[in-house]
Amino acid sequence: TSETDAQQEENPVPNGGCVLLMDVWSGELLVAACAPRHSLELLMNPESQRWNAMLNDPRQPFFPRITRMALPPGSVFKVITAVAALEEGVISANDVFHCQGYLNNPDQHRCLIYRRYGVGHGDTDLGSALRESCNVYFYRLAQTMGPDPLCDWSRRFGFGQISGIDLPGEKPGLLPNPHDPETANGWYPGSTLQLAIGQGSLLATPLQICRMMAAVANGGSLVTPTVVMHDSRDAESSTSPQLPTLQKIPGLHEQTLTTIRQGLEMVVNHPRGTGKSAYLDALTLAGKTGTAEVAGQQDHAWFAGYMPAKSPRYAFIVVLENGGSGGSTAGPIVKELAQSLLNFGYLQPDQKYR
Repeated sequence: TSETDAQQEENPVPNGGCVLLMDVWSGELLVAACAPRHSLELLMNPESQRWNAMLNDPRQPFFPRITRMALPPGSVFKVITAVAALEEGVISANDVFHCQGYLNNPDQHRCLIYRRYGVGHGDTDLGSALRESCNVYFYRLAQTMGPDPLCDWSRRFGFGQISGIDLPGEKPGLLPNPHDPETANGWYPGSTLQLAIGQGSLLATPLQICRMMAAVANGGSLVTPTVVMHDSRDAESSTSPQLPTLQKIPGLHEQTLTTIRQGLEMVVNHPRGTGKSAYLDALTLAGKTGTAEVAGQQDHAWFAGYMPAKSPRYAFIVVLENGGSGGSTAGPIVKELAQSLLNFGYLQPDQKYR
């Protein structure tokens, strides 16, 4: 039983969404699509009735989701929690916690399979916690290390900051901090637990999540997303844009990334992985699903990762506003994206281990 299996309800129609595909080394965006879209024909011939209908559309077709959409990321953020715990020495890759389905109280801080089936994940190490998105495991990590390492490593990975993409109006999202005067009075032990699983007041943009996955894939460097292709010959010109550079994340070790990569690969390729809906015979993907709860609304669906898993070239992100489960609704889109890359020759088939 997994997060994906538990969410086989009718998939809701999302209010909007975004798909990004980024080169993990250069930051070049090969795909930057959002929906719903406005009509270019309407912009050229702004007929009054149709124009007003578009302006008043609650799905906001003119909203630039690529640079300004900030949502709670849900379980995709568990990658940061895992990094913080490993780097701070809170756990090793083989340490096992027992998941009974909830942390202390059966009515609070639970895993999805407990809410649905009344069972827990059992003895869980980091790899299986990522694979099956065990909330209890990450709550335990947060309890042990507290909020400061979480906030510190989040900042190192670019959360709460703009990415520097060459588009105007980018928003930085929101990284809560118990030492920030604006949030300190509202910070409780439960706030740290919520941050560890990408909930609470944390807001992340698709660009930030895509950069995070690119950093895991490329050996620990943040890239600057770009939509303008740069010619290396232009680098000598003082009037040309600066070529994107890799910014090494301080203190991040290769062994930590290796451990996390193993878990992310199982998310898609293991029978109990929450991202098995994106599985392809021809190409090994690595990723993490996220299902971010929103009070009184449908959950936001996230799926982020990189491909190919063994020799990463592209990081990807699919997010569907109020779209339901990341595994069941965003996963099939990821699979279609990967298959298109194969069909058009951007990637070549590889050998699977399963």
